[in-house]
Amino acid sequence: MSCGIALALFVAAAIGYNSNDVLKSKPDDSVQTLSDVDISSNNSSASGMIAIPGYDHLVMKAGQKVQKVELGNPKQNNCYMRIAIMLPDGTQLYESGLLEPGQVLTSIEISQELKPGIYEGAILSYSCYGMEEIKELNGAKTIFKLEVEP
Repeated sequence: MSCGIALALFVAAAIGYNSNDVLKSKPDDSVQTLSDVDISSNNSSASGMIAIPGYDHLVMKAGQKVQKVELGNPKQNNCYMRIAIMLPDGTQLYESGLLEPGQVLTSIEISQELKPGIYEGAILSYSCYGMEEIKELNGAKTIFKLEVEP
């Protein structure tokens, strides 16, 4: 499969899954496993496909760096995943380490405190890496609305 087709499938998978809102978790539960997320519409079990969670909307709190979110690598993936969050202007707020399949972050520390408001066009960037040798595979960028509450 050519890189172009693989990337197109990857982006299609990213668009196919949408999460409604951020789940509330205890701050000390910073990592848990992704077990009940339905991304069957992505059909990532198909040969060579990687499931990419997409979000229409994420909510964060103004004036604090530690944020409650739910971001993860779907358990059916056969790759590590690194997730980054960027403001619409490209400012990087967060980058995770390598997440194993099924691993979820529920609390992150962003690089700067945010002012209240709606940030249309924020970016979630997914970079995927092979499990046997840490070699970068395809990646995807998804656009979402970041709502920062007072």
